Amino acid sequence: MKKRILYFGGGATAVLLLLALLFGSDATSYLTTSVASVRDSVKSSVPVNFELERARQHISKITPEVRKNMELITGEEVEIEKLEEHIQEFDTKLSTDQKAIIRLNADLASGSETFVYTGNAYTAKEVKRDLKNRFEEYKTDESTLKNLKRLLATRMSNLSTARNKLADMQSVQRKLRVQIDNLAARNRMIEVAKSSSQFVFDDSQLAKTSQLIDEIDSRLSAEERMANSESRSFDRIPVQDSESQVDLMDEITNYFGNSENGDEVSTQVVKK
Repeated sequence: MKKRILYFGGGATAVLLLLALLFGSDATSYLTTSVASVRDSVKSSVPVNFELERARQHISKITPEVRKNMELITGEEVEIEKLEEHIQEFDTKLSTDQKAIIRLNADLASGSETFVYTGNAYTAKEVKRDLKNRFEEYKTDESTLKNLKRLLATRMSNLSTARNKLADMQSVQRKLRVQIDNLAARNRMIEVAKSSSQFVFDDSQLAKTSQLIDEIDSRLSAEERMANSESRSFDRIPVQDSESQVDLMDEITNYFGNSENGDEVSTQVVKK
């Protein structure tokens, strides 16, 4: 195994040295261009349908990512609803605590030594201690409420951003699907055009037959002339017409008989 590695390594080194000797500093450029040319040649030989299927697979790989983000967004929406409810509860509690604090503070300001609340008596010292605890708790809850509201605003902003990104992703995915469908339709049209060019009608036999018929016609015409020329004498000058010149009226008279017959025909015509 080591010998094979050394052999191939040595062969590659020899090829690189040969390229360096032939092309000098341009060897890298030639090598890069050759590799790119081979890659482009291989890529151009791949059928379009295969490339379209690859594109569909790439789009299908986006679907799990879209679904995952949809689940995250849905979960965040639920959490935000819970946070809003929690803030509402906090707001209600602070409103109630504020009223109680104001009442206790007013009671202490009256100067009384004892106070009765819900049937129970309390000293001014006890009321003051409770008022202090309530006020400290109120301030803490008020700070917590502010933080919760800021948290809600941040999470809602993030949710809005996530929704926009998801909408953009779905829009791009839908647009890519439409583009692939369009490319597939164009490819089918090209395939149909190519298939229509395969309907080649060989009319060479018709042309050959037409030529043969012309040859036969020419041959028969020549044979007819030959047959007619056999009765002609080419070594004598024709002095008389081959057919006797007959007067038209004489020909008609001879055809219909003598003049008496002609008079009879004329008389019959007049009587009528």
